Amino acid sequence: MSSTESRCDLLCFDLSDRTRLQLTGADRVKFLHNLSTNDIKKLPPQQGCEIFVPTLQGKILGHFFALPIGDSILLSGVPGQAETLLPHFQKYAVIEDVELVDRTDATSELLVIGQQAESWLAENLSITPPQGNLQFVAQDDMLVYRTNFVAEPAWSVIFLSDSPLKEKFDAIERTAVTDAALDALRIEAGFPYYGRDLTVDNLCQEAARDASAISFTKGCYLGQETIARIDALGHVNRRLLGVQFPSQPDADAVYEIDGKPVLTVTSTAYSPALDRWIGLAMVRRGFDKPGETLETSSGPVDVVALPYSA
Repeated sequence: MSSTESRCDLLCFDLSDRTRLQLTGADRVKFLHNLSTNDIKKLPPQQGCEIFVPTLQGKILGHFFALPIGDSILLSGVPGQAETLLPHFQKYAVIEDVELVDRTDATSELLVIGQQAESWLAENLSITPPQGNLQFVAQDDMLVYRTNFVAEPAWSVIFLSDSPLKEKFDAIERTAVTDAALDALRIEAGFPYYGRDLTVDNLCQEAARDASAISFTKGCYLGQETIARIDALGHVNRRLLGVQFPSQPDADAVYEIDGKPVLTVTSTAYSPALDRWIGLAMVRRGFDKPGETLETSSGPVDVVALPYSA
């Protein structure tokens, strides 16, 4: 099966443990604009964006989808980010009309994947599913957004409160749904998992998501000086790429050539679509040309452009 063929008709993953932060107040747009890498001010209605929350040194403190809904902005990202992000935001919120609340426990999130996902959502939620990446529709206490988090047609549904509509999702197959299956789809899409593929030790441009998550025209923001300097320089010393292996690799393995590390594996999964082990890795400059096979001390590694599904 090729990477462009469908692996599922309809699946549902419970992503309620994802971090969901809510920003309200008159200064919420300006506030987030000044503390993130993307252009929050220019988002059209019903359009979200991917953001990094950078440190002053241009490193990645957090990674989120930003979704401006009515009089608030909802941030959705991988689990465990609230503990770090809330103190960071509150440090800069002292003179701003903005309130930040961790809504993780008070909300839930379901990811619906597959070729039948769009029609199922339309029929069961009485909505027209959005088509563009991070476009969304809000209805009562429910938000539905299109996501490129995985290499399948996918929409995420956030319930901001208890809703009888959640019961409809119980009819979707879940018996075969595992973390490993979701990881394979995520890696095929080339989407990094913060805390695993990216950490606060990484510069924003090392994520290789400039087009998705960084605006180079928005003007000043925290960390912008370093990010702009790297852009002018034209490169970082390592970047996140896809890697393929002839057999199952060790987790967090470091691959060397002539005794020097050339890549560090950050995520791996077996891909049924590609019929081989794939992964994401931080690859050193000079060894980061997609299409090449690196003959390392631990065996051959193919360097692959992301996403795999392109």
